[in-house]
Amino acid sequence: MNEANIRREIYQMLRYRYGLWPDHWPDIAGKKRPGRPDLIIMNPRGPGFYIEVKHINLTRVRSFSFKSIGQSQRRWLSLWEEQRPNGSYLAIGVTGEMARDVFIVPWLLWLKIEETVKSAQSSLPYLADSTHRLVMRRNAYDFRMIDKWSCRRIAKKNRLPKESGWVLPPELICRMELMP
Repeated sequence: MNEANIRREIYQMLRYRYGLWPDHWPDIAGKKRPGRPDLIIMNPRGPGFYIEVKHINLTRVRSFSFKSIGQSQRRWLSLWEEQRPNGSYLAIGVTGEMARDVFIVPWLLWLKIEETVKSAQSSLPYLADSTHRLVMRRNAYDFRMIDKWSCRRIAKKNRLPKESGWVLPPELICRMELMP
């Protein structure tokens, strides 16, 4: 599993479960400008939004580095969020060591998390354990901070054709204005 696989699974979830029209920039005619988010989602029932997709493999790293999000990506997400509230999201796919998670976090919330954690370290651990500073463990400065934004896995028998097997958390369905 890598970032492209995570992006494809998010694409399939949004397309086949929610009826949205996601596009990955290289699929769109024209040259991709550096920093553009990975997915632009067109919503036939409401405003569209952007998702920047990232990935961590827990067999290689134990934390998501804030530097994984480039300055031009940050600028693009922030500018779009200023123009369209609830229009920018960060997706983090987690694989390795039996973990298989997808988190889709509202961009402004992610920036607040970074600001909170940055005083202790420059990454968000998957789980703050004895190898992390006490402030990280005591305040649960880890992926528990974004647990509310975790997509839920669904059984194969409950999946729609071509679907990846994820569903959005209820809070995202409201924010993304996906209600009928």
